[in-house]
Amino acid sequence: MRPLNELPGPAMPATEQVRRWIESPVELWEECARDYGSMAALNLGSLGPVVLISDPQCVKEIFQLSPDQFECHQFNEHYRYVMGDHSVLLQDGEGHRRQRRLLAPLLRQSSVPKVSTISRMMSRAMGGWPRGIAFNPRPSFHEASFELMVLLLLGETDSETSQMLMSGYRDTVVRQSGSWAPWRNFARLQPRMRELLAHEIKARRADSSIPGILTSIVKANTAVGDPVSNTECEDHVFSMMVAGVDPTAIALTWALYWLCQEKQTQKTLRHELDSLDAIGDATLQLPYLNAVFCETLRMYPVVTTPSGRRLTRDVQLAGQMFSAGTTLVPCPYLIHRRNDLYPQSERFMPERFMDRTYAPYEYFPFGGGARACLGETMAEIEFKAIIATLLKAFSITSEGTSSQPQRHGTLLAPPDDFTIILESRVMA
Repeated sequence: MRPLNELPGPAMPATEQVRRWIESPVELWEECARDYGSMAALNLGSLGPVVLISDPQCVKEIFQLSPDQFECHQFNEHYRYVMGDHSVLLQDGEGHRRQRRLLAPLLRQSSVPKVSTISRMMSRAMGGWPRGIAFNPRPSFHEASFELMVLLLLGETDSETSQMLMSGYRDTVVRQSGSWAPWRNFARLQPRMRELLAHEIKARRADSSIPGILTSIVKANTAVGDPVSNTECEDHVFSMMVAGVDPTAIALTWALYWLCQEKQTQKTLRHELDSLDAIGDATLQLPYLNAVFCETLRMYPVVTTPSGRRLTRDVQLAGQMFSAGTTLVPCPYLIHRRNDLYPQSERFMPERFMDRTYAPYEYFPFGGGARACLGETMAEIEFKAIIATLLKAFSITSEGTSSQPQRHGTLLAPPDDFTIILESRVMA
């Protein structure tokens, strides 16, 4: 058993490691796995000692840690300015458990907009897309995902609050690029948005029949029996907007990237979709569509490093002793690219998910353990409904572009020069 300070890792200064983690993370992760193995020691400035982990068995043990053995808020501090102090992503221990108990039931399939509703909204959005002309679909996916989130939260999209939220998102996040600027600018609109949300909350406290899961949040009580405060309700709304919108939009764009590269895969998926008379609940059960969903998130997990766990006590994992204060970072990107788990891992091959079931520490695009993503079900439903709606109506092609990802906040998005060309399908 080696002490932590003997784990191999880059010798470059901490400032350079931080820069590369932000600007070129994939290259840094791949270098660490190649040069230092499945546990690489990093120094990421204010995060202190960090261990990048790409060993599935060690990840399994990390996901089995008790929430009392680690903290995660340090990894999410960069979103406090937009999510608010009560965000579930900024809580640890009992506070995090309490919020998960509140939010998890609200994000089950029964609460998510129906597949047919998502399909109609997407069809309406696609009505404005150009035909036969190259364009970047990602902004439209961001807008559609945000509109669906507003529908989920508020139960409708026509109110003053809904329109303010959607126009603010459209003008600040969708129309800008760069790692952090879009959400920083969105945060500047918060005073007015919180004022409108306070009005929505007041109405729901008076009338619990108003649709939308914000009503359920308002009706909930804290552990000591007090109502959830207005500020906490507002923070939950902003948290879902940040955590539940951009990842889905980026995953959808990656799916189109790979479907354009692998024309036979697109053809096979369209053939499966043609068995449907309409896009509805049966869409969610299509095996090849599910395989495309899984493979898309394998190739580039949108959240490529789930919240790192900063240990609050010494822990032994996989024969290695880690001291309190060390941050452990399971890296799905590296594990998803292991050839021992995924032969020809650099290829987009949905069929691998039809032939094998992977353990939750071998495939974890939504994280795992006590910090698994609460929005996994919604993300899957939205992805399948939108991809099915698109490919049932159109064939898509793309001019050649690099798959080199770029930062969108903490996420990895396709390059801005990725474009698609739509051609309407003629059904036989």
